[in-house]
Amino acid sequence: MADAFLACGSIDGALCIFGEIIKQAGNNKDLRPKPHLYLSIMRAFATIGDFDMVKRLNKRMWPDSVGSISRSAKQEADELLMEAAINNNQIDVARGILRRIVNGKEHFSWTSRVGLVALKVETLSGFTNSPLRPHVFPQILLNDPVEKYMLPFRESRPLCGDLILEDAVMRFLKDSVVPLVNDWGTCTGIVHRHDCTKLDAPLLSMARPPLCVPSSTSLEHVIDLLLREKTEMVIVVKSGNMYEGSYTSSSRPLGVFSLALLSKFSTNTSDTHDVRMGNALKPATVAAE
Repeated sequence: MADAFLACGSIDGALCIFGEIIKQAGNNKDLRPKPHLYLSIMRAFATIGDFDMVKRLNKRMWPDSVGSISRSAKQEADELLMEAAINNNQIDVARGILRRIVNGKEHFSWTSRVGLVALKVETLSGFTNSPLRPHVFPQILLNDPVEKYMLPFRESRPLCGDLILEDAVMRFLKDSVVPLVNDWGTCTGIVHRHDCTKLDAPLLSMARPPLCVPSSTSLEHVIDLLLREKTEMVIVVKSGNMYEGSYTSSSRPLGVFSLALLSKFSTNTSDTHDVRMGNALKPATVAAE
């Protein structure tokens, strides 16, 4: 039920359910919340930059939850703490958390959630204070308009929404996300590789509505949007003819910006990249997941 409230954007409703679970549990460990509930609430507070609440939940998850806490859950909790810090403009705190995360990982993808937050730390820290050595994205400025970095829409090679997945399956072996168009060239959806579950179904039936931003939108805002909406691509349209997130036939697509495209702006476009944190040296994957 708490997850349902969060899905509807009601953090207060989720907290009421969460508090009732804690109250009913008392000293009965078997009735305590599971780690995934803590993580779900932490995600919501990290998005709005409530660092203190995320820190409090992170601290209480270990003694107050039931069942074992997996390594991936522990890692996500630390990543959400860093995300909350960066969204609260606590750059120094986020930088310190990033150091701990990278030193504790053998690798991570630059197009993952932690990779995107690491990008924000890198660019907001500046070349002098950046914890990443060498600088991974030296040519990216978060205040720049997304139009500067987007891929022209035609070059994204959109597919027809009526196409059956079986006839396009090879495309998804290469690309993790593909835009769809109709006969008039309007973008009708975005298909993610992990949403492709029916070989005999048209692509449009498995597509998500196109998430659109004006061409003047800052790169920082686009990255925040990708994180918040858990998507890999946005459609860039002409500024001044739409509200963010809406899409009409008059809003012709100018280009796309995706997580895979972001990785190409790193200083090394090979499969691995050296990330130095003080004396530590960790390889970080830059290829799109």
